[in-house]
Amino acid sequence: MTYLMLAWRWRYEILTLCFVFAFATAVDSCSKKAEQIKQLKTEHALELTTLNADYETRARKLEQANYEQVITAINDHKKREAANARAIASANTANERLSQTIDRLAANAETDATYRAQYAATTGQLLKECSGSITALAAAADGHVNDIRLLQDAR
Repeated sequence: MTYLMLAWRWRYEILTLCFVFAFATAVDSCSKKAEQIKQLKTEHALELTTLNADYETRARKLEQANYEQVITAINDHKKREAANARAIASANTANERLSQTIDRLAANAETDATYRAQYAATTGQLLKECSGSITALAAAADGHVNDIRLLQDAR
């Protein structure tokens, strides 16, 4: 009975002690939760930083690849341009020789009637072939212009 009476007399102290213990436990639990939240925030910030760094690295690699592709395209263009210049020079030389030959043949045609008839027939045939070639060249050029416009529009 003495324990019961003692417990009755000390009930506020026991209750206070229980509340203090519960409060201390709650504070400790909140402190642990706050540390866990802080750790999660730190991990999240680290993960975001890593993802941003990966993104920047990939962006730089794509930029570098695009730059290299442009440089390669420019170099290829210059090679084609040089080849075209050589072909044009060769064609101009051939055209000059052809013009000289035509002038010689025309001079020969003035003196010989049979030669003049053959010259006229050959010239007519050559004119037909040239006009057909020019038409085919114009069709190819139109196709190339259309392809260039497609590439420009796609860009």
